[in-house]
Amino acid sequence: MSTDTASSNKAAWLPAAKANIEVGPAPVPTPTGTEVVIQVHSAALNPADAAGIVHAVGPNNTRFKPGDRVIALCRAFARKNPAYSGFQLYSIVDEPMLAKIPDHMSFNEACVFGLGLATAAYSLFNKDALALDLPVPGGNAPNGKLLLIWGGASSVGGLWHSGRQGSRVHDCGDGEREELRPAARDGDSVVDDIVTALKGKGEMAGVFCAIIAPAVLAQCAAIIGRLEGRKHVATVRPPGFPALEDWPEGIETSVNASTTIAETEVGRGVFGVWLEAALADGSIKGRPQYDVVGRGLEGVQGALDMMFEGVSAKKLVVEIA
Repeated sequence: MSTDTASSNKAAWLPAAKANIEVGPAPVPTPTGTEVVIQVHSAALNPADAAGIVHAVGPNNTRFKPGDRVIALCRAFARKNPAYSGFQLYSIVDEPMLAKIPDHMSFNEACVFGLGLATAAYSLFNKDALALDLPVPGGNAPNGKLLLIWGGASSVGGLWHSGRQGSRVHDCGDGEREELRPAARDGDSVVDDIVTALKGKGEMAGVFCAIIAPAVLAQCAAIIGRLEGRKHVATVRPPGFPALEDWPEGIETSVNASTTIAETEVGRGVFGVWLEAALADGSIKGRPQYDVVGRGLEGVQGALDMMFEGVSAKKLVVEIA
């Protein structure tokens, strides 16, 4: 165990609803069990995504040591405790939600992975969703099935475009597949176009829809209903969202409780085993591209203002340290 502790901490606080962020003192975190305290170097725009250097580890942690460079998924919402948030100098992180990063990767590049990766992992591998085999270093053996990802240009969908989970990936969201590219633009023919592109090419493992809009989810249901294989649409809708209206009979759907993967084999398998290897061999890249829009905790408010004005196809990053 490392007993080194920070002498002081600061955080970006929201003093009241709809107020501006204020930078102020925060408790100095102390890790327990297998927890890890990181010094945050970069945070993406949500307070869950961070990257930095391990500062201290709990007494039962054998995987990390001070000085390790890491990606972190900070679980303040799941923990209901701001000590686990990324918008501060030092943050506590649950051990399964950390992965070491290679020396050549910057903290800015690394911090884009956390929540997007966890969200995709839940939909793809959780037993309540598509239940695909967990990814393994070097890539899974082909299983002969097809996976349709809608929203491959997003931070959630794009991380899995490589198809390393064994299924062949067909992506109607990033424009790289010629037969699906027109469908992504033409709403009137989207269902017919994608069905035509995929029909007869193999058994479907399901659809992973990284877009939350009900109209898009309805299109995904219509597509999978006309193809052979599992009739399941895995969504990024969190638990508690209103039920989807007029959902077609016979088509399964699942919500997404991404931060709960810390308590399951999915979190350890994806972050603890596969991600470190995939980063080292370059088989996964951060998507979308990051854009540094602020420096220091004082830069968080300006970055949030920019995000609320509207951002597309990039991840806003603040350099905390």
